[in-house]
Amino acid sequence: MLKNIYTPLAGAIAQERALETLSNNLANLNTVGFKGDNVTFTLQDPEPFKNYTDIIPPANYKVDLNKIGPLKGNDMSYVGVAGMETDFSQGPAINTHNKLDFMIEGEGFFKVQTEDGIRYQRAGDLTLSKEGALASKQGDPILGEKGVIYVRSDKFHVNKKGEVYQDSQYVDKIPIHSFANTKALERVGKNYYYFGGSPEEVSVNPESRVMQGFLEGSNVNPIKNLTALIVSHRSYEAYQKAVANYDQIMEKTSNSIGEVRA
Repeated sequence: MLKNIYTPLAGAIAQERALETLSNNLANLNTVGFKGDNVTFTLQDPEPFKNYTDIIPPANYKVDLNKIGPLKGNDMSYVGVAGMETDFSQGPAINTHNKLDFMIEGEGFFKVQTEDGIRYQRAGDLTLSKEGALASKQGDPILGEKGVIYVRSDKFHVNKKGEVYQDSQYVDKIPIHSFANTKALERVGKNYYYFGGSPEEVSVNPESRVMQGFLEGSNVNPIKNLTALIVSHRSYEAYQKAVANYDQIMEKTSNSIGEVRA
């Protein structure tokens, strides 16, 4: 009976991860450039217990041992979290008419120099530092082809190719970086991503465009995520009740069935 309780417990743990992910998606509905996550589940294969050395019942029983063998050890399967994948699809365009707002149309990321090293972001709500550098909302400089991009004021222009002009003079170009393996991208907070793959998997995407005066909204679908949140929450409650029922059965088995009566 003890093993039976692990089946709904495994389901509850998996649904708890789904609830965390869906809640985070909904909490970032209005976060610029945010990309929603999806949780996938998998059926974990049974594994035999190492302390089961003999097939039960013993061989002197008139039973086909080939049918009993598969039941040796852990004969139950559990659900688990296969992984969490980020949806990098394009978010909606928001026209802000602000020269310091930029939207990436297509695949790719801005490259940012932080204290912890190179990071990447889709958010284009940029600022100007005291030194006149184009920077992220957190104050970290955006990197161009020549390095940090400096402009003397907010009176500058960036065309769709990402080329920066100040007083009709070319300053630098904002490259849009894409990755051959997006699964190597990891959220590290502050709307940043860290790429843990090899440098050969990073390239400049010539097809993506930079739209000045626009922002990319979150790509989270509120109706879809809210519906999934309700379903996941109800599933979690059902698993909790199953665990509680198994607990009551085991308690009754220990206290009532084994009770000695005169």
